[in-house]
Amino acid sequence: MSLNVITSDVIHFCNICSKPIATESAYKRHLSYCRRTQGRPRKRPRSCKECHSAKAKCSFESECSRCKAKGLYCVYEQPGASALIINANNNYGSVSSSPNSYPDPFYQPPPYCDFGSPSSLPLPSTSPRSILELRADPVARHGAGFILESIRSLPLMMISRETFSWYTHGHWYQSKLPQTIVRCSELATLYAERRPSPRDPFWTLLEEENRRLLQDLPNCSLRDMVFAMQVQIIYMIMFALGHASLAEIPQVRLQMLMTFDLYGIKATEMDNNVWFPPERLDDPNVTWEDWIFAEVRRRLAITWFLLSRVMDLKFGVMCPSVSNCRSLPLPAPDSIWNARTREEWESSRKVHSNCCWESLKSFGDLITARSYPPDSEPFQQLNKWHANCDKLGLLLTLATSMV
Repeated sequence: MSLNVITSDVIHFCNICSKPIATESAYKRHLSYCRRTQGRPRKRPRSCKECHSAKAKCSFESECSRCKAKGLYCVYEQPGASALIINANNNYGSVSSSPNSYPDPFYQPPPYCDFGSPSSLPLPSTSPRSILELRADPVARHGAGFILESIRSLPLMMISRETFSWYTHGHWYQSKLPQTIVRCSELATLYAERRPSPRDPFWTLLEEENRRLLQDLPNCSLRDMVFAMQVQIIYMIMFALGHASLAEIPQVRLQMLMTFDLYGIKATEMDNNVWFPPERLDDPNVTWEDWIFAEVRRRLAITWFLLSRVMDLKFGVMCPSVSNCRSLPLPAPDSIWNARTREEWESSRKVHSNCCWESLKSFGDLITARSYPPDSEPFQQLNKWHANCDKLGLLLTLATSMV
């Protein structure tokens, strides 16, 4: 999950705005600009979101000429937009737009709710469909709305070890959780209790945690990096969805993307196959701990792909888990992933290793199986897989209409 466009040797921080800069020359230019503009009020109008993402000239009209010509939804960022409020009455802490609203099982995204990465970003030929094609597809739009609603709950799932996200394991084989995961759980609790204001001190704490992760990177082991990348996705979702309304395109902060990309670069340097580890469920020599570490990486890559379908990741859509999405390995069955003891894990993997994973191994297999008629063998394999998959598997099934 890396672009290999940033080197991780030296990271500079602006002492005025605390922005991380990857090269010394860029740091000097940024520092000079920050000193000149410090305290200067913004006089120029801000471009609409589509023009800003594409770095294109905007005409600043209610519907700018570029968006009108390209058939894009033209929306301008509204300063001081109210944040979403947590509905604390729900066990999973579902997100709602007001204190008295509840999740609607028949909810559909507004017809103008756009999603995904900027349409101007050049993608490799192996990548999923362009964002313009997705926005024009009503089936993809419906799937994107459901995936986005599920992603909104991820930060709240991190509050308790019992309800960790679909790619964060409870580490039941050890008494204590990794400290990075513990810190994320603490911040998730604060996220649920935050005030509906962009000036809430919680956001400062989140920025400080992102900066700490960036400073810890040079001394991280591969396991430490995987733990850090798990929580970074949670923090990105907090920032992207904690300030956005349902009508806006969720955008991930560039500083967080830089940190995530630096971690991805170093992880790939340590293990070139870090995000596509081979499935060894039928290997009698694999340990529970090693299997969990591999499965976490597989699920992390899948989650990043799902994010690329519903959020503006800017340059993040170029990573292998998106451009080579058909090779993504499918997540393990729910009973194996959620096993609490070594004995339970051993028993579950023996049941599933030979009967449920014969044909469907990758996202490409899932796409192919869905194209067959119900009475075919591939479709029967699909039914077996659905009978054993968890929520991540169901979301991945929805994403088959978004490639």
